[in-house]
Amino acid sequence: MSTPANYTLLETARFERKFVLENSSLSYAKMLLKINTGIFSPIYHKRKVNNIYFDTPNLTSYYENHFGKSERTKIRVRWYGETLGLIQEPILEIKLKFGAAGKKKSYPLKSFHLKEGFSRQDWNSVFQASELPEMVRSELKRNVPTLLNNYEREYFQSFDKLFRFTLDYNLKFINVKSLTGSFLEKALPENTIILELKYDIADDKSVKKITTALPVRLGKFSKYIRGVEIFNPHLAV
Repeated sequence: MSTPANYTLLETARFERKFVLENSSLSYAKMLLKINTGIFSPIYHKRKVNNIYFDTPNLTSYYENHFGKSERTKIRVRWYGETLGLIQEPILEIKLKFGAAGKKKSYPLKSFHLKEGFSRQDWNSVFQASELPEMVRSELKRNVPTLLNNYEREYFQSFDKLFRFTLDYNLKFINVKSLTGSFLEKALPENTIILELKYDIADDKSVKKITTALPVRLGKFSKYIRGVEIFNPHLAV
């Protein structure tokens, strides 16, 4: 088992700031980064990101995130490329948030085939076949798959290499709470773009030169919360 190329390990905490562009084009978002005082340029290559989120049956992670609990946890399996079929180099991520800062613990998983009808028992088989700490296995037993999402992602880095933006678009959500029936897919409007600024805590004092040059306010946006509420509109209070 191995981690994918260009995968970012996040063993120390960093800040992640999100900016939501509504009714915007991809070219406009890229232009904002190009003319920013940070002088951002593309790094890596465009990738399709897939995530399956896990939560307790009563959606503990959802509520902790929704109500802004300062210390919270999010569990997901991430992979790149096609959403269905043979999933290679998947990564189990446990994201830990402390206010606006966060880090993640990453564990490579065994490859698996994802298709309709992929059950919790199938997930248990994947986890059992993978090298996971016993404490992580115990945590996974309390959680079930609740949501699958995917989106296109591009990466940009500042000239001084201290700041990085990810640009996410074509966001789609699939209801997989039980994964026993047909996949039900819904998508955000095509002109919804998420810019996320990532940087080390030590560089927080100099981040204003980046953020003040953006004609969009810092906002709150969780792909997990949005996806859960798309399929459960009664939760969106």
